[in-house]
Amino acid sequence: MCTYTFTLDDKLVEKVRPAFADDKAIKNWLQSQIEVLFMQKAATFSPKTKSSLKLSERLRGIGHAPEGFDYKKELADRF
Repeated sequence: MCTYTFTLDDKLVEKVRPAFADDKAIKNWLQSQIEVLFMQKAATFSPKTKSSLKLSERLRGIGHAPEGFDYKKELADRF
């Protein structure tokens, strides 16, 4: 297992704290959410560089983008 440390805004955590039974519940929920994000990234990850991808390969990734992902900005940033 890998271990990473990250920081969350205290005010934000306090807003959601009532939705969880205790800190262990928050930890478990965060763990599950991060695992989902990593699985999504792994499913769309390609070791190719951005510039070497064909247009069809770049567009294929849009179908797997997370909710709220700005694909137009992402494509603009690639060029």
